[in-house]
Amino acid sequence: MDFDTPTMFLLMRTAAALGVLAAVFFSYRLYRETDKGWYWGTLVLSALFFALSQWVFVLFPIARVHGPGPGGPGPGPMWGDLALLRDVCEILAPALFAISCYGIYKTMHAIRKRVE
Repeated sequence: MDFDTPTMFLLMRTAAALGVLAAVFFSYRLYRETDKGWYWGTLVLSALFFALSQWVFVLFPIARVHGPGPGGPGPGPMWGDLALLRDVCEILAPALFAISCYGIYKTMHAIRKRVE
């Protein structure tokens, strides 16, 4: 069974998109099970932005490849907006993840001090 490179690339992107969808689900469940601190909320938002950046690529390949560009065939006019959305999500997701990790660390550090 031979796969061409674009098909394999799309399958790998879809697998990654499904993985971040699972991260959204479990981060939300974690948020609901804990004290609902701000750091758990930023973890959920981080997972959402990771998911959005992946799913934009998976769901809108037509805008990227087949749209009528200003100079003939090529990327469509909608692709610039989607690329900007994806870039913003790829910046926000790790930033929110770092903020969440800091909040979890700070809270765990305070709990450890109280226990000792």
